[in-house]
Amino acid sequence: MTTVRISMDRGKAAGFLFALGASFVNAIQSLIAFSFLRFLDSNPDVIEWLKRIGAVVLFSLAYFFYKQSKKVISAKVTSNQTHPFILGVLLSSINMLALPYYFGSALGLEAGDQITAISPYIYFMSIGVFFGAFLMFSIYAILADAVAQKSIFITKNLNIMLATLFIILGSAVLVDLVF
Repeated sequence: MTTVRISMDRGKAAGFLFALGASFVNAIQSLIAFSFLRFLDSNPDVIEWLKRIGAVVLFSLAYFFYKQSKKVISAKVTSNQTHPFILGVLLSSINMLALPYYFGSALGLEAGDQITAISPYIYFMSIGVFFGAFLMFSIYAILADAVAQKSIFITKNLNIMLATLFIILGSAVLVDLVF
């Protein structure tokens, strides 16, 4: 949605720059996940600690977004003059779901003998992540007007939907830890 907002506020070129920044960080996050796959796969105790920390973070995020959903939203317009590429890098860097997603995806694919998480293949996978993310963000930038018109419901209820998502994810992690 940030790609849509930037494209509408600053033009499609700014939307593409944001997409480049966000895609760049996604590629680095996937490279980190793919690189640590063997270490984490051979150290289940580290995974257990990461799950515990992850559950706390997910429930904390759920609480934060629930509290945000109760706030009255003002219609004030703020002008963010941060370069779109830097904004894409910053916002993608704070995405807490990317690393576990890429790790889980890579682990599942490797378990099914679909990929091999060794060099140079991890670089190819990360390059693929970059191009795939850039394609999706670019589609958002190109279709910004259409997406914005359809997103009124989502924008209005985004915080409660995020809180629900994090509760579901946190609960799944807790179930996995207990059973």
